[in-house]
Amino acid sequence: MVSPVPPDSTPDTTAAASRLRGDRGAATSLAVALLTPMFIFLAFAAFQAALWSHARTEARVVARDTAALVARSGVAADDAQASATAVLEADTDMRNVTVGVSSGGGVVTVTVTADAPGIIRGTTNSVSVTSAVPIEEITP
Repeated sequence: MVSPVPPDSTPDTTAAASRLRGDRGAATSLAVALLTPMFIFLAFAAFQAALWSHARTEARVVARDTAALVARSGVAADDAQASATAVLEADTDMRNVTVGVSSGGGVVTVTVTADAPGIIRGTTNSVSVTSAVPIEEITP
């Protein structure tokens, strides 16, 4: 038969053990307080890099499609330039969009320059993409 433990026979804890147990919680709180701002900064930096990369991809796609329209479909360079500028200004967050279309030497070159947005004011990034496509024509 097991006898019940009397209430005054609780395990003896020393002051040192009690102090160590309290310090562990303080160290965890300090680590969380120091690491949280760094984690938030890294998350914002990753999101900002993704925004800039997406803006560069959008500019690259429009430049390539515009060059292909001029080189392969015979669209006038001025019309393609106006269309590309309108698409970038209407469908993207980029500002100060400039599209240049030039052809020479059997190649159509399209350059798109714009400002990609940032999360925080003042963190915009300039994006410049150039795409060159050969003109398809029948040569004797």
